[in-house]
Amino acid sequence: MNLERMDDTFGQGLRTVLVKQVNEAPPAHVRWHRWWVGAGIFAGVGLVGGVGAATAGFFTEPGGDIVTQVGSPTSGTYTGSHTFDLGTAPEGATHFTVKLICLSGAGTLSMDDGGFITCPGDQNGTSQPQPIALIDGERSTKIRASEPGVTYTAQLTYVTRTETEWAVNESGDTYGAVNDRGEPDLLAVIATNGKPGYAYSQDLRGPEINNPQEAIKYMETMKGTTLMVPVYESDGETVIGEFQAGSW
Repeated sequence: MNLERMDDTFGQGLRTVLVKQVNEAPPAHVRWHRWWVGAGIFAGVGLVGGVGAATAGFFTEPGGDIVTQVGSPTSGTYTGSHTFDLGTAPEGATHFTVKLICLSGAGTLSMDDGGFITCPGDQNGTSQPQPIALIDGERSTKIRASEPGVTYTAQLTYVTRTETEWAVNESGDTYGAVNDRGEPDLLAVIATNGKPGYAYSQDLRGPEINNPQEAIKYMETMKGTTLMVPVYESDGETVIGEFQAGSW
């Protein structure tokens, strides 16, 4: 799944979301960057997610979650929307993850926690599994397909999740992964040269959107442009590359 450039369908979807947020939000200002960053992590466009597999010994970014698998995963291939029976969770499990792999058909697959993956139809795409909290009394979760012909593989895994704290550099800036508590000053990213590093969260933010007209104007102004931001080491001073924050 190639998300380096925003296609017309995705761009129109973002435009719709921007306008919808402005119309529904009661505060005076609406920031769209949290939605964009969240989508980026789920779709895997260069932002480093806050999930590490402790059992595999993977490195976990500060502020990320240490996720440990509990029990064996179950998987299957489905077409269209499907409700999964969670059954009885293994002892010690606090969350579960769902990994989605697009196989054929164009459309969007959405999960109960708000995460989604867009299947382009002409190529495969894989979601980045995010832990979903187990809720007492709930024994199922649903994958909603926007089109009935979307075929995909879904893998369900029970896990435990342990939160970690952001690290702090000598300048007093926090750095690490975005999480449920917000964003650090320096957000973990992968530079275009393949080097892992950090970009200032303020550089990744869009403008404050106050009304639908401003949302539409911003999208029209950015059309045909690419936003590149510096990538630093954790000190926030040593530049090691660039990160493509957006392409319209």
